[in-house]
Amino acid sequence: MKVLFSSWNGEVVDNRELSSENWMDAPLVKMPIEFDAENNIAAFMGWNGIILAKEHVHIVDMCASYMKEVQQQSCGKCFPCRIGTEIMAKTLTKISEGKGEDKDIFQLETLGQYVKETSKCYIGKTGPLPILHALKYFRNSFTDLIKRQEAVKSHSRYEAKWTAPCYSACPTGINIPSFIELITEYSHAESIKKIREASPMVSSLGRACFHPCEKNCRRANVEGSVSICKLKRFVWDYEDTHHTQSIENPNKNIRKEQVAVIGAGPAGLSAAYYLALKGYMVTIFESLPVPGGMVGVGIPSYRIPKDVLQREVDFIEAMGVEIKYNTRIGQDITMSELQEQGYRAFFLSTGAHISRKMGVEGEDNNYKGFLRGVDYLRDSVLDDTYELKGKMVLVVGGGNVAMDCCRSAVRMGAKEVTIVYRRSKKELPADPHEVHDSEIEGVNYKFYTAPKTIVEKNGNVTGLECLRMELGSPDESGRRRPVPVEGSEFVIPGDIIIQAIGQECDMTVLKGVDGVQFTRWQTIKANPETFQTDVPWIFTGGDVFNGPLTIVDACGNARRAAESIDQYLSNKPIGLSTSEKMDSFFKKLGVFQSHEKVGAVPGTERMTMPTISMDERVNSFTEVETGYTLKQAVDEASRCMRCYQVGMVALEKKA
Repeated sequence: MKVLFSSWNGEVVDNRELSSENWMDAPLVKMPIEFDAENNIAAFMGWNGIILAKEHVHIVDMCASYMKEVQQQSCGKCFPCRIGTEIMAKTLTKISEGKGEDKDIFQLETLGQYVKETSKCYIGKTGPLPILHALKYFRNSFTDLIKRQEAVKSHSRYEAKWTAPCYSACPTGINIPSFIELITEYSHAESIKKIREASPMVSSLGRACFHPCEKNCRRANVEGSVSICKLKRFVWDYEDTHHTQSIENPNKNIRKEQVAVIGAGPAGLSAAYYLALKGYMVTIFESLPVPGGMVGVGIPSYRIPKDVLQREVDFIEAMGVEIKYNTRIGQDITMSELQEQGYRAFFLSTGAHISRKMGVEGEDNNYKGFLRGVDYLRDSVLDDTYELKGKMVLVVGGGNVAMDCCRSAVRMGAKEVTIVYRRSKKELPADPHEVHDSEIEGVNYKFYTAPKTIVEKNGNVTGLECLRMELGSPDESGRRRPVPVEGSEFVIPGDIIIQAIGQECDMTVLKGVDGVQFTRWQTIKANPETFQTDVPWIFTGGDVFNGPLTIVDACGNARRAAESIDQYLSNKPIGLSTSEKMDSFFKKLGVFQSHEKVGAVPGTERMTMPTISMDERVNSFTEVETGYTLKQAVDEASRCMRCYQVGMVALEKKA
């Protein structure tokens, strides 16, 4: 990217003496120019340096405003950051007001370096960095103001916000360093309260989230990422097993508007929760007899016990949410009929409960022993038990549904369970933790193998004819496309074949509704920021919008959609807040560097989650992970380096 000046990530690109057409590129800068529909970004100052896109930004004024934000974000728990940032902010303000002294520059340099080197967390470690860069590369701007004793005449508007590597990767926006620090302080009630600001699905996320936050954890550059996911589970378990004060919703049903949520999965439950907290009368309509959507009927009990899920849902209902089960919208009642009953807005979160076809010969012939993965998991929960004892089971697919299918088959007494996957182990889309657990539980893998024909005898499955594969050029997903090896057919014997290659959505819910558009993947099309569809009173989120994705993505969609529904029903413009715009900007800029040398001394290794014995694992659906003890949780939480960082943009109106 071409900018006027950049010191980002230690690489200095200075184009101040060049005409704009001759500016050198700043390869490490990936900053979007547009902030929103009305404003462009003229400059950025933050944890890794300074980026100036326009000449008119006054660096001293921006430094003064930035340091005020850093000082306000300081937790005050360590002396250098608490006092040092305050002195730096006051000194910079003094200079920008035309009251500076020559000694101020030396004081800023000395104090900035001291705060940077001695602070315990990253507010202090990174906060002074852009000030030090400004003093080094824009020294004349400071000395001229001090010499002339003139105040800065700035026309810039600044917006600032804190972020953290883990926080920036969390689709729900959980304040991760804060909830973890509260664990170290034994403030478990405050910790779970902090998590619920971003998601009510604390237990589900603590048990089955695929934790993108941990891939962005700076502690991974020392000796291993913090176990963020399992710490969420700990605070929920602690509340669940200890007598705590019941939580009440002070806004329960204070508004007259009714909102219908279609689907009681993670997205539907989350949207209903946040709408209830705002005072709306919310009803969830669920086609199944149980809550949770795919969490309830797709994730086996050894990962999320059903009684635990029910208590999580009970909490959401206690906030004022009503759930009507066994109600199929589009069949039992339509959205138009619900409108006639007074519902003003709808949130569609019906999930992806239909198994995608493999496209192989024989899959539509109703052979005994051929099962569809989503149906198999759902029926297993709803008591339609499959007889797998002593059977040879083949699971086609490599995603998380395939992992749930193969690990469930082990627990149902299968003689042998094999995953059939057309790429290599490296390309498996499933969570590596799930793959590892399946392997230690005895699941076999056939890589570079694609199904061709279901082999049967007298209508019973006896095996799967397959082709050997090799990897060709990358496909749309970025993964190398598997290509069949001619003449490589072979048969894998099997009594049961479970198809688990993907899921699709049932759009019956939209019967009688015109105007909702679909993507080429046959998911609902909506504004990706507000989740409003082309029909103004219909919003969406979760798998029916994303396609089959994750619990945490569904929860993140729902939280934002609830804000949009509130804006819609309050006759306000529907759009992102400034804080949300800053979060989006930070993600585009990049908050985490996997190659960063942190400098921290290695300490305690990541705490492995305790589990039940292998014999118990493979012979029952008992929850595998037993949870952290109080000491284990506090020890693990203490590994967090509290990597808060502050960033600030200077905005200019578009011409």
